[in-house]
Amino acid sequence: MATLLEQIKPGYVKSIENSQYTYSSSRILAKLESSNFYGDLTITEIRDIYDMCGINALRVSAWDMRFGDNLLTDADA
Repeated sequence: MATLLEQIKPGYVKSIENSQYTYSSSRILAKLESSNFYGDLTITEIRDIYDMCGINALRVSAWDMRFGDNLLTDADA
């Protein structure tokens, strides 16, 4: 089973790695590496990912917030 770090879109991984919030980005990367399911993330962790990736949370659908389709690569592709 792929980790979330392997499932997240590559551009977002680079944004997290290059984030000015080094402590938070290290914590988020570790969480993504140790988790296999988007549901394992807390709302705070999702918010931090959005902030680091420059995603406006006001423009995110409830579906994307709940299931992470906007962050994750398409498993069927």
